[in-house]
This record gives sequence, structure tokens and C-alpha cells, in this order.
Amino acid sequence: MLTFVGEHTGKIDAKGRVPLPSPLFRQLGETGEGAHFVLKKSIYKDCLELHPIETWQAMMQQLMKKLNPILNKKHNLFMTEFSKGTAELSLDSMNRLLVPKKLADVAGLSKDVVFLGVEGIIEIWDKDKFEAGKMSQEDFERLAGEIFTDDFNLNE
Repeated sequence: MLTFVGEHTGKIDAKGRVPLPSPLFRQLGETGEGAHFVLKKSIYKDCLELHPIETWQAMMQQLMKKLNPILNKKHNLFMTEFSKGTAELSLDSMNRLLVPKKLADVAGLSKDVVFLGVEGIIEIWDKDKFEAGKMSQEDFERLAGEIFTDDFNLNE
């Protein structure tokens, strides 16, 4: 499974195209040329999530192991909301993504954006929102302390 690393800036042009930063493109490896993605609004954050199609399909398979949207109304409602606004994208010959206007508007993307690698997802943020939403060092340390208890060992 792919893991994306790095924080990169970019600019969306008037047609909604934004080049995928070259370090992230390189991290795609062999799948980079003609790569296909699913773009969607994040559930918890005010950004878009760019999922390589293979990662998206694996995630959907995992979800379907836990959900039965055909026979369970809550599962059905969740999947509908989860899937709203998704778009399948491909890189063009200049390694640009065409961000649908509706999704750009939902995330409040302006001209300047930030790409952030978060495990197997590339988050796409409006630069001003990204900067405004940064957690203080003290809050981050507190959160890390809540998540990682004394018995947590990263090297296991």
C-alpha cells in the first residue's frame, strides 16, 4: 500500500487544474503514469482527500466487510453520505488534476493550495485554512499523550 509523505504547495488555475507536486508523483511509483484517483470531501476536516484508485477500492472492500447498505438503513445512509460528491480523476499529460468546481467550492479552495501526504491519502487544503488550522505544539503533545500510552512501543 502506498504511503505519501510531505507537505507541498500548489496553485489551481482558472480552469480548476492543479499540478500534482513532483515528490508526490514520484511516490506513486509505477502507477504514476496515467494514475487514477478518487477525490472526495474529508469526513472530519475541511479539505479534499485524493485516494489512488487501488487504495480506494481496497478501502471500499474493507467497508463492505463491515457494512450491509442493501439491508441496513443506517449503513445505506452512511454510504450515501460517504459517497456524495466523489469524483474519479486522472492525471493529464502534464501531471495535473482537474478538481471539479463543486468539490473545490465545498472545501473552499482558492488559488493557493497545500498537498499533505497522510498515510495512503493526499489531502488537498486551501492554503489559508491549512495555516489557520494548525494545532499548537502543546495541544499536539497532549493529544499524542492521550493516544500513545506508556505501554505503546513503536518498534514492536
